[in-house]
Amino acid sequence: MQTPEGLTDLLTLTHLGDSLFEGENYQTVWKRVYGGQVLAQSLHAANQTVSADRHVHSLHGYFILAGDIKTSIQYKVENLRDGGSFSTRRVTAFQNDKAIFVLAASYQIQQEALDQHIQSPAAAEPEKLLSDAQLLNSTNDVPDRMKLYLLARHPFAFEFRPERDYSQKISPKENRNVWFKLKKKTILDIKQQQEFLAYAVDYDLLVMSVISHYQNNFDQPLQVASLDHAMWFHRPFDVNQWLLFSMDSPNISGARCLGKGSIFDRSGNLVATVIQEGLARPMVIE
Repeated sequence: MQTPEGLTDLLTLTHLGDSLFEGENYQTVWKRVYGGQVLAQSLHAANQTVSADRHVHSLHGYFILAGDIKTSIQYKVENLRDGGSFSTRRVTAFQNDKAIFVLAASYQIQQEALDQHIQSPAAAEPEKLLSDAQLLNSTNDVPDRMKLYLLARHPFAFEFRPERDYSQKISPKENRNVWFKLKKKTILDIKQQQEFLAYAVDYDLLVMSVISHYQNNFDQPLQVASLDHAMWFHRPFDVNQWLLFSMDSPNISGARCLGKGSIFDRSGNLVATVIQEGLARPMVIE
């Protein structure tokens, strides 16, 4: 999605009645629905069914089928519980009467208690860094076809600035730190902020999980696809301001890769955590 306004339009669903919503698709070059889109649209659907004083603190989603970008998606929301402090919703995304994605989301009223978090690993000032597109276009270490893929998967409403360029080798044990924010300042409420963040962080996590295996081996590409996605929202944040996405891969096995991301604000506060598992196996080229 090219602009924040366009992203707002993409994530704003049509209410069809009886907890049923419908959304259109970002037209990806890889001809399948972008995972961050169906995740964020599912969250938007659930958000429409909870009171204004409750905000999502965790979500868990499973990708069942690849989405068809030529077909709109319908989202059915189930109200599982409204308690004194928490609410729970389940959302099923359908195309042609088949479930392609399912989301469970838990909401909480604002409450204060104990407070602690891990330290931000920030090693650079984002203003002094080049964008990922600039780094890709300036390196000869990444083949052109891989550059096209990496650039095409970009959620364009956001700007991403890696702390390391693509010519620097990354070991499987290292973190990859990327700063990001909206390209254009946009007024968003809390629920929209969370939807935008859910959309953005699907951008790089699985690629980070397998990138050390790609380096020096681009002629044997891997097939990578999202299987499931979990997020926890810890503290308030603003996607108009620089956020640090610090990613690592705890495990690759069984033709699956696991990516973990910690998201920090500019002051070093941990604002969200995301974990995603994906398919990762050698691609068969016929």
